[in-house]
Order: sequence, then structure tokens, then C-alpha cells
Amino acid sequence: MSDLVESGIPAVGQLRWGAHFCQFYETAEDLVDTLVPYFKAGLDGNEQCLWVAAPPLGVQGATDALRAAVPDLDARIRQGQIELVDAGDWYLRANKSGADDLIAGWIARKEHALARGYEGLRVTGNTYFLEADDWDSFAEYETKVNTCFCNHRLIALCSYCTERCNAGGVLDVVENHEFALARRRGTWTLLESSALKQAKEELRRANEELEARVEERTVALSSALAETRQAAADKDVLLQEVHHRVKNNLQIVNSLLTLKALRSPDPNLRSAFEDTLRRVTAMSLVHEALYQHDDTSSIDFAEYLRTLGGALIESFGATGRVQVEVGPAYGHLDLNTAVPVGLVAAEGIANALKHGLPGEREGHIWISFRPPGNGREGELLVRDNGLGLSCTPGVETGGAGLILVKAIARQVGGHISLEAHSGTEFRLSFIG
Repeated sequence: MSDLVESGIPAVGQLRWGAHFCQFYETAEDLVDTLVPYFKAGLDGNEQCLWVAAPPLGVQGATDALRAAVPDLDARIRQGQIELVDAGDWYLRANKSGADDLIAGWIARKEHALARGYEGLRVTGNTYFLEADDWDSFAEYETKVNTCFCNHRLIALCSYCTERCNAGGVLDVVENHEFALARRRGTWTLLESSALKQAKEELRRANEELEARVEERTVALSSALAETRQAAADKDVLLQEVHHRVKNNLQIVNSLLTLKALRSPDPNLRSAFEDTLRRVTAMSLVHEALYQHDDTSSIDFAEYLRTLGGALIESFGATGRVQVEVGPAYGHLDLNTAVPVGLVAAEGIANALKHGLPGEREGHIWISFRPPGNGREGELLVRDNGLGLSCTPGVETGGAGLILVKAIARQVGGHISLEAHSGTEFRLSFIG
């Protein structure tokens, strides 16, 4: 349910539930001008209504005026959605009860309306029959109404005849309602009580204070965000510099190992140096990929595999006789995962070139890759159409290279498998 309802009166607009306001009238036309649209809005909004009518617009006049605006009024009266009663009879019964009992009666009537499926209760009363001796007690009652109605789905519009109100009475009426309506030069004007004016002023000040705090907080957040962005940019620059230096240092290591390999007369030692060189190259390419891209947190591993495959083909002098194809391959890996998986890939490609496609043998190497995710392990597959496992004795349990690769695989929660399929299939399954 909404907390706002249409008053039906253009000068008033929307009201919150619990509103208690009044109007000063002189003629029956004044009453028709406000109360007919007031109750039409209530009926249209599925509210239960009570119109306590008084001269110069009695029950019959009120019914006729409202029927002109609500054609099915008689049906609504029969259904009990609206009741029109004479003010004299109503206040005669009301005088027998105290203010608290009257208010309790209004609230009980509202609860009954809600129980019947109505949105709330809309009422109007008229003080035409109020005598001077009863004014103080009635003013006390209006004060209590102003306080008690605020938490209920109930709207009350009180009508006061200006001819029966002196200056002091007018002040009492305005103070005991949220606001008053008065016709001035043919136009309805709102007269606000001092309490309402004070509340609006306090609300205005609170809004200004809130806006100032929001603006201050926005400036602070913007400044913090700018600092965070600058820090992130500085971090990226620093990381790129770190990767650049690591790459350069690995290239120096690579050069030193190359010199050692060239100077060594022992072929086994040269082979060991060359294996180490390929592993250093695999690590160096990871840092180079991170250095060359804005994103220093991960690398495109498919692109990395193409670069690694080309570098290893060249290092084995197999350019032209062995073709490397990468795909399907997709996804990124972070530095901590990319280095060990890259080393495993280098070992798989090197084994294919060394054992599956040795000497001048021509052939193909196929590499596929997917990262871990969506409940599946990551997978790196290196497959060749070379000699196969049966022609490469010792590869299954293989030497130090395969033992090293299995140890590296464990760093990413992975395991290695080798199978023969018209060549050799080297597979790493890992969780990252």
C-alpha cells in the first residue's frame, strides 16, 4: 500500500495517510468545491468514506452534488463504501462521548474498513452546530486528533463556517490542524500552522545539511578513487618494470648457459645445458608477455603457446620440417600458474621434437589448452605424429625431464599422462 493518496483538491494535491486538515467556508458552493472532489478521489481510490453534512449543504444537497460527479453513487451507498449523515444527529451522539472515546471510534471504524478490503478511511466533519461553550473542549479534541491520526490509514477534513468563528477561534483552528484551506479572491489558499512551518524549516535545514555532507563525502570518495587509480597505475608500471628486469636477467642467464654449452666437449653436458636453456626460455616468455601488455595480472596463454612453440622449433633447428599448430586454445592464466604450466608445455614440445620427431623426420605437433573453470580441470595437450612411445624407450618412466615435469605439475594441483595415438599424446590436467 502507498503512503500517499490523492486529496482530490487541486490546491492540496497528494496527502499522506494520517493527514488532518481543515477548511473555512462561507457558502454551500465552497463546500461543494472542495468536498465533492475530495470524496470522489476517495471513492476512486477504494477508500471507505463518511461525510458528516451540515448547513448550508445538508445530507440531500451533499448527496445530489456528489452524485453529479460519481454516477454510481447510489450503488456505492448500498455497498457501504460511503455514508452521508446529518451533522446535528452525529454530534448529538458524539457529545455523549469524551474525546478519547471519539478517537477510538474513528480508529475502530478505520480498522473495519481495512478488514473489508478498503485502502483506508476518509472522513469530513462540520462544526456548524458547535456552540461557544463547547469550543474549548472541541479544540482539545482536535489537538488529540492531530496527534493520534498520524499513524493510521485515515484522512480527516474538518469544515468551519467563518461566520461562526471569531479571530481567536480561527487561530485555534489553524494551530490544531496541519494546514487550513481558505478561499481568497476566488482562489483556495493554504494556511499552514506554526508547527508545520517549523517542521518544514527543520526538514529544509536537515536536507541542506545532508546535501552538504553528501557533497563532502562525494569529494572525499572522488579523491580516494583518484588516488586508488593512480596507485593501481603506479603498481602496473612497477610490475611491468619488474617483469622487464626479470626477462632481461633470464636472457642473461640464457646467454651464459649458451656459452657454457658451446664450450663444453661433453655432448651429454651440452644436452643438459640445452634442456635448461629451453626451460629458461619458457619462463622468460611469460615475463615478456606480462611486460608487453597493460594487464600485468595474467597472460593470454594461447598466444604464449604459439610464441613458445615457435621458439622451441627454432632452438631444435626444426624450422620448416616440423609444423606447430595451436588450437583449440583459449583463456588466461596468472603468473603463479602460467610459469609452471609453461614449463610443462616446453617439456612436452621438447619431448615431441627430441623423441617423436628426431633427426630430419618431418611431422606435426598439435597443442590445445583450456583453463580450469566451471567445475572442470584445466588441460594442456601436446600431441605429435612421430615415432610414438614404443619407439622411444624409457619415456614412460623417462629420465630426469619427465620426473621434473611431474614435480612441476604438482605445483598447480596437476598430473601428467602419456598415451600413444599415432604418435605420442602428452597431457597435463590441473586445477590451478
